[in-house]
Amino acid sequence: MDDEYGALIHGAYVAAMDDGADGWLPWLQRASDWVGGYCGFLGMVDRGRGALAWNAIHHPDPVATARYRDEGIYLLDPQVPVVARLERSRLYRDIDVLDFDDPMTRRHVDWTAEHAGMGHFASMAAVIGDGRWVGGLSIHNAVGRGVTSDAQWRRLAALSDTLERALSFGVLHAEKLREQWWTARLAAAGEPAALLDESGAVLRMTADFEAAVARGDGLRVRGGRLVATDWASQRRLSALIERATVPGGAAADATQIERDADRPSYVLCAWPLPQERRSLVPDHAAALVTLLDPEARPAPARGLWCAAFGLTAREGDVAKVLVDGLTPDEAAAMLGVSIATVRVHMRQLFAKTQTTRQSQLIRILTRF
Repeated sequence: MDDEYGALIHGAYVAAMDDGADGWLPWLQRASDWVGGYCGFLGMVDRGRGALAWNAIHHPDPVATARYRDEGIYLLDPQVPVVARLERSRLYRDIDVLDFDDPMTRRHVDWTAEHAGMGHFASMAAVIGDGRWVGGLSIHNAVGRGVTSDAQWRRLAALSDTLERALSFGVLHAEKLREQWWTARLAAAGEPAALLDESGAVLRMTADFEAAVARGDGLRVRGGRLVATDWASQRRLSALIERATVPGGAAADATQIERDADRPSYVLCAWPLPQERRSLVPDHAAALVTLLDPEARPAPARGLWCAAFGLTAREGDVAKVLVDGLTPDEAAAMLGVSIATVRVHMRQLFAKTQTTRQSQLIRILTRF
């Protein structure tokens, strides 16, 4: 249609790469101006929760935008329940979908008119991917201008297909990033782990964390939340999760979880995930918890030892049984060689790892 329209098409895909409100703000201002509106809103609604996941706001008065957020008026946005019920993408005007007799809708409409100078709007809503998400763009007129004109409607409609594709691309890109974060985090740490939301509900668990919960010998999941089987441990666990999941959570923390049958306690660590990082984390989790089982032995990184220190296959075998806690005599019996042979391999291990004692050797190997 014109050069600005072409720039908006290109800009939508660039903005989608940021997976969040900030990256969309320059695009939103240009889109609002091109359509001919007073201000614009762009948001992503999680249909499963019926809640706004994020939104970007272009408004000529930054004070009004700040008040809209600080006073929680955005939580009353009457479009959220409308788009959460959509079965397919659509365009609509406010007069087509809003119940102006509803008290919450009335409060939102009156507040935005009085404090932000916003009147009638037109919106496009796109059902994204598998249907979990709905992305929406609303262009608002100033108070007193009246309903959206046919020209504004046509321009908004012209952006709809591009915006739907860009939002779909953004969701796919973000989901892949989050899965990569989860995979890389677990590969780096290697311990049982779970992700919690701000209410403390379990979003996902690794297989070994899930196995520990299934044993029920210290931890369980009840009502979707992680709980301890011991009363005193439960009090500590609740306090730990509360500290980790509050907005702007504190530093990493840990507590002991008592187990049944006189087994050594679990140690549960909680790692708060700051708000600015949550777009990179699956399901926008608020905290990562990891589980240390004193009885569990870490999987030996035999291949990495051999690569790092130039160990032979047999030296790697000896290193593995030593890390597993065997004495040199026991290692000889396990490997079917003489104690003298084991000691020769140990001298080679000391030389290649620049250590002088078995305790030093094990300490450096267990850090892999």
